[in-house]
Amino acid sequence: MQLSTKASLKISDSTLHQLVLELRAECQNIAALTHQLQLENLSDRQKADILAELLAATIHLHAHCDEDLQNLIAQELENLTDVVDAEN
Repeated sequence: MQLSTKASLKISDSTLHQLVLELRAECQNIAALTHQLQLENLSDRQKADILAELLAATIHLHAHCDEDLQNLIAQELENLTDVVDAEN
């Protein structure tokens, strides 16, 4: 299933919405960097540049996916009436 980068997210909390958009962008960046590492005939300089960018991206992801994000996701889950109704 191909997801559009322009499709709106069905998230009611504006902070969580923005964080998920940023998370998606960083994950796409990491995917692109890992694909670049698969290219043939990369010089050591090119590998170093890609790995440096990958390191920065993973640090950003680690910082981004903190307890605050987890709490916002949990709150969004609690606000889903369909899930609560199905459990009862």
